[in-house]
Amino acid sequence: MSLGFCILLVSSAFFNCPLQAEEPPVRPSEVSGTLRVTGNGPEHFLLASLAQAFEDQYPTVSVDVFWHEHAKPIRMVELQETDIGVTGYTTPSLRSTAIARDGIAMITNFSNPVSEMSLSQLGDVLSGKTRYWSQVYEEAPEMKIKIVNRSDNQNIRQELLNVLGIKHIQRSARIVDQERHAINLVTGDLSAMSFVSMTPALRAREDGVAINLLFIEKIEPEYQTVLDKTYPLQRPVVFVTQRNPTSLILAFEQFTLSPAGQRIIKANKYYPLNDE
Repeated sequence: MSLGFCILLVSSAFFNCPLQAEEPPVRPSEVSGTLRVTGNGPEHFLLASLAQAFEDQYPTVSVDVFWHEHAKPIRMVELQETDIGVTGYTTPSLRSTAIARDGIAMITNFSNPVSEMSLSQLGDVLSGKTRYWSQVYEEAPEMKIKIVNRSDNQNIRQELLNVLGIKHIQRSARIVDQERHAINLVTGDLSAMSFVSMTPALRAREDGVAINLLFIEKIEPEYQTVLDKTYPLQRPVVFVTQRNPTSLILAFEQFTLSPAGQRIIKANKYYPLNDE
């Protein structure tokens, strides 16, 4: 079977998006030069691993991975300042290719007695309709919920809003960029709640950091439930490129979606598009 990729038309189609051979496989003789990849979210080490493996397979290729929390990968693709932008959502004006999945963990302070929420409850909390923990769970203390919001450049918030069917998170919420900042704020405040990529949340819990990961719709947030797609809070990892990609861009996409590339994704604690 020829390698291929899936063009994401809308984010809601992400989970059922088949891998189709939209482009023919790129011949090794067509692969050379420098590929520029830019991102700003939690996927940095994943892309570094993919880049190294791709360079090992194609010695005439150099992959430059530029990563910074204030980088603007979509804008850089539009200006042709980078070849691939890594995001967590599709961009209608550009070409969007899903290459992996990620879970979104809802985290609270370890001493908070609330252990689970439904999607409806979570939407009400994040939008500000529900403001006190005692409204979520009657045995919780009568204290105001403090939301630690995430900035757009972390590739998490937009898909969370889409899944919950809400337009915004309460405007009074504090906004932080990095996962570790969100985790640190939650560990220091009994009333706080935030959302982070699943892998750093699981790693923090394993390391003894004082956080809880909320069950959502009674589904435990863990590697296996994201892998088998039963955990409801998930997002795509997306490559964004110009509409007419070069052979080098196509080769990197096809490598990422090959069995070897998907194994690298799994080894980096992200989730393959298919769980076989």
